[in-house]
Amino acid sequence: MRSVLMLTALAAAAPMALSSQIPIRVGQVVTGRLTHTDQKFSDGSRYKMYAFVGNKGDTVAVDLTSDDFDANLLIADASGNSLARNDDGGENCNARLTFVPPATGNYRVYANSSSQAEIGEFKLTLARGKARLPADSVCKGFGPVAGMIEVGQTITGNLTADDPEFRSDSTYFERWVLPVKPNQAFTADLQSEDFDAYLWLTRGHGDKIVANDDGGGGCNARLVYTPQDDHPLRLIVNTARPPHSTGRFTLRVTEGESTIETKGNCRFRSVASNTQTMQQASNVTTQASGQSASVQAIRVGETVNGTLSSSDSLYPDNTYFKFYQFAAPTGPVTIDLASDDFDPVLIVRGDDLDNSIINDDGGPGCAARVSRTFPSRGPYRILVNTTSTPQRVVHHAGIEPDAR
Repeated sequence: MRSVLMLTALAAAAPMALSSQIPIRVGQVVTGRLTHTDQKFSDGSRYKMYAFVGNKGDTVAVDLTSDDFDANLLIADASGNSLARNDDGGENCNARLTFVPPATGNYRVYANSSSQAEIGEFKLTLARGKARLPADSVCKGFGPVAGMIEVGQTITGNLTADDPEFRSDSTYFERWVLPVKPNQAFTADLQSEDFDAYLWLTRGHGDKIVANDDGGGGCNARLVYTPQDDHPLRLIVNTARPPHSTGRFTLRVTEGESTIETKGNCRFRSVASNTQTMQQASNVTTQASGQSASVQAIRVGETVNGTLSSSDSLYPDNTYFKFYQFAAPTGPVTIDLASDDFDPVLIVRGDDLDNSIINDDGGPGCAARVSRTFPSRGPYRILVNTTSTPQRVVHHAGIEPDAR
């Protein structure tokens, strides 16, 4: 959300040459695209400026929608003085406001993003009448952006405690906007000597496309992807373990497909003890609701019925998850996760595992299954997750000794 101080700075930067204004009429719908060549406000966010004639006393409903960036609307008079603004007044991170011109004259509407470096397609609508009330004004999936990285570029950065935090697992992260071209394959590498690198690729709203832990060799992460369109994507610099890891990193995007290591040789170790790490993992907080998300114990031979809902912990890809914890016996163990309501994803983590174990459809039907012998008693953590964002769904998780 913007502050009053920032709005003042936007207004101060407003006067423009008439050639930069795009005409729009009340009753018209236009589509546009923010690009990295568009003009910027003082906060680094891009905008396109439209000019319209408003009649005194008329009521105008203004909507700005986008799937690529967090939409922000600004209305100003012909001199650039700010008169109205909105960030999340429309559904799903879109902007909406009602404007009544104080006098007949020329006005400006700015199609803007809520964070620096955000770009992409949008739709701007000016309609007569009062804007309808939104079904919700909750914005999930977007958020602060550290900057932009392009194919062929390398960025060095520093993940710190001042960066945003996934309260679900107490890890810090940074979002980087990545412009892409249709059918242009690329490889994204995240390297660090200070933390176990974890890299996400998402769409604008945070929908996960792919993630990787140790595919870049050692404890480095690597993603390979070929986009089908030119909608900008987002790379999320994150850590695999332990919680609250910080340090320097290198993020590189190159053209073409590089080899992803199917099994890394990561032996990254935290200075914290296993007990401290488990205490930190147990104190996770649900990002969606602000409620504490406790770790539930499950024993080998036990089946647990549970429900995923919007009150559970939230991942950066906008999927919800629950934590479970178990002690591994000697010998093979099979973990099954099944649901009739969603496509389950099973994630197993442990401080003595080289990689997070992730399975989608290893069980019957769409069920997830992990079968293996664990290197110690643990404890190990199970994340019950999904391939999509559920509203309220039921799952069945069970752990059985493997008789094979």
